[in-house]
Amino acid sequence: MFEKLRAFADMGRTQGVTTSASIAVVGALTSTGQVEWYHLVYFTVLLAIGHMSLNVHIALGDIKLDSHTYVPSRNPVASGILSKKDAEYFVYGGVVALTVLVLLLFLFIDFTSALMAALCSVSSYVWLVWYGWKGKKYVLSYDFSFSVTYAFTVLFGVFAIGGMPTIYTWIFIGVVIFAATAFAQWENGLKDADADRSDGVKSLAVLTGVKNNMRLYLTHPYFLYGVLLKTLFIFFCFLAFWQYQNIYYLLFILIYGIPSQVFVMYRFLTREKAVDHRKTILFDVTFAGILAYSVIIGKTGVFWVLFLIVYLIAGYLVGSVVQSKCEFKFGRFSR
Repeated sequence: MFEKLRAFADMGRTQGVTTSASIAVVGALTSTGQVEWYHLVYFTVLLAIGHMSLNVHIALGDIKLDSHTYVPSRNPVASGILSKKDAEYFVYGGVVALTVLVLLLFLFIDFTSALMAALCSVSSYVWLVWYGWKGKKYVLSYDFSFSVTYAFTVLFGVFAIGGMPTIYTWIFIGVVIFAATAFAQWENGLKDADADRSDGVKSLAVLTGVKNNMRLYLTHPYFLYGVLLKTLFIFFCFLAFWQYQNIYYLLFILIYGIPSQVFVMYRFLTREKAVDHRKTILFDVTFAGILAYSVIIGKTGVFWVLFLIVYLIAGYLVGSVVQSKCEFKFGRFSR
């Protein structure tokens, strides 16, 4: 039983639960509403269920693909630890639990806000259901389905506390689209190019001829696409400065923001192995996460930015401890 629970943690990628939950939390923080402690609990529970059930759904569609990756054990169904039926029941249970949690909003906030939150939650969920079903096989769907999903997750956070979007909401949505999702898919596409190609996935990495253990070069179209995503990320950080008008935040972007993102791209340019790409992804999650959360400082102050950073890191560590063989388990391949 314990082995199965850890397998569900692997398949559901529990190390990323607080990453997903923080998207809704930031949405709430950027809204006109007031965030209370119970909102944090609600978002954490709801997004934990949504994050894990959707990842299990996606993994069910990736059984063949995962058998060709450098870590086939990351899919417990492919490795035989879980049955396909076990995983399907987990997904169905997640749908029921999410439905109940979203419908509860109608009891605690005004009808219009609850309806908007419900519509955003359905839109967010459906896009990743599509991604796990057939979305990977269509051009642009692999690279941008997560962007659509998490944009709606930000708006869900706004409406779930009875608020309305502000300029910081739209700035953060820009950051989510180009940094937290599209670039994350850029990283995954680079790392898993050969496995994706073997399964007919039409990622931009596959379409531009990326291969495993292939060193990118400065003028390679896929590298240039990655640079574009990072540039747009920085652009939205400057929009946050324009709104905030704080010289110290500008210095933060110039001294920390730009160099940290250049460092990440330098590693992707000079490292070849999938394991090295994985390590670089972990660097990027930390560096980009700090920068991404910082764009709301003009709305929330520094406390909430620091809270989100601690929340992200603590969630990763706790989620990783529960896992057994997940690709991004803390300490895996550290040597």
